[in-house]
Amino acid sequence: MRSSRVTLLGLILAVFFGAFAHAQTQFRDVPAGHWARQAVEFAVQCGLIEGFPDGTFRGNQNLTRYQAALIFFRLYQTNRLENARPECRLAVERGAQEVAPELQQLQQRFEALERTTQDQAARLAALEAEVKRAIETSEKAAALEQRLAALEQQVQRLAQAPAQPAPAQPEGPTPADLQARIAALEEQVQRLAQAPAAPTAPQDAVALERRIATLEEQIRNRPDAARVAALEEQVRGLSNQVTTLQNQVNELRQQVQQPAPQPQPQPQPEVRPPEAPVLTAPPVRNFYFGAGAALGIIPQPSGGVFDSSNINLSGMVGVRDAFLGFGLRAGLDYNLSTQALGVEAYLMRHFGSGLVSPYLGVGARFLPALANPIYGSAAVGLDLNLFGPLGLFVEGNPRFESGGNFGLGARAGLKLNF
Repeated sequence: MRSSRVTLLGLILAVFFGAFAHAQTQFRDVPAGHWARQAVEFAVQCGLIEGFPDGTFRGNQNLTRYQAALIFFRLYQTNRLENARPECRLAVERGAQEVAPELQQLQQRFEALERTTQDQAARLAALEAEVKRAIETSEKAAALEQRLAALEQQVQRLAQAPAQPAPAQPEGPTPADLQARIAALEEQVQRLAQAPAAPTAPQDAVALERRIATLEEQIRNRPDAARVAALEEQVRGLSNQVTTLQNQVNELRQQVQQPAPQPQPQPQPEVRPPEAPVLTAPPVRNFYFGAGAALGIIPQPSGGVFDSSNINLSGMVGVRDAFLGFGLRAGLDYNLSTQALGVEAYLMRHFGSGLVSPYLGVGARFLPALANPIYGSAAVGLDLNLFGPLGLFVEGNPRFESGGNFGLGARAGLKLNF
């Protein structure tokens, strides 16, 4: 099924989410004076539509169901619906229901791509670990080869030493001794050459180096460590002795000192506070009628708190004490801009009837424009009874919509008590 034009859909989305964007998106087929240019720029900036590779927008081309489903899918991914007005969410939900099968297919493809990306990341991490192990093994092998080459050079120099003339040394080594040392070195070289084939040889060498380092550390630290430990033990013993003596001295002082007599309390003259003037409370009026204005605060409206589409005319009628100290109140809200109508009902509790009297209320609101039109609401406010039966009221209205969404509104106006 074909839907409306691309530009028309962009205009609807822009109206839903408030003011147009100020991005400078350029398309060859969307001139500067085009009637839908701001809507196109908003949709492109939000990532809902990308345009075509040749730099055109093709606003006169019809949408397919898959293209419309992709736009709604991107809209849900950006989480822009959370701060939208209820009427906007209702319109978007109805549009998404039209392409629900295609939207579900896009969601499945997105999840499949995420799983594939995670699998590829795991395989890449495993390959990196294998490459790191291979590099370490290569470095160890190169170090062994260098040590082996150094030993071979030393053996060659020792083998050539007897051929060079040297001064007579009666106590020096004989040629037989040198030959024996050369043979021993050759055996060591052979063992080192076979070391990579025997995996325990490097480990034995590392273990011996660690043992030598540990023994050297113990030899360096043993005298000082023993002396420091002995001194610390002596200091702890002296500290314990001082504490014991101090406790004994405190006990002797407590035994010698006698408790001092407590002073007797002196009678004080009785002082009576002045009598407070008695204020006459205004007469209790049980029924009331109110009229004023209401507006939404949370979520923040895109056009501002005092935008015309956010201000409603409000009216109410109620009774303060209907049963067991609780009252009832019914109200009606009407928006002149969006023509949205809301009905509410509360169970009220009024605290006092003086010049300033607070009240609380819990109840529900019914807004037909929403997908879930009924949601919980509350009223927290004050009555200012300054002009006899005519007074003022101001209150806040927290609300709890479906899905755990929280909202807050405010209301103020005149109240007639009779």
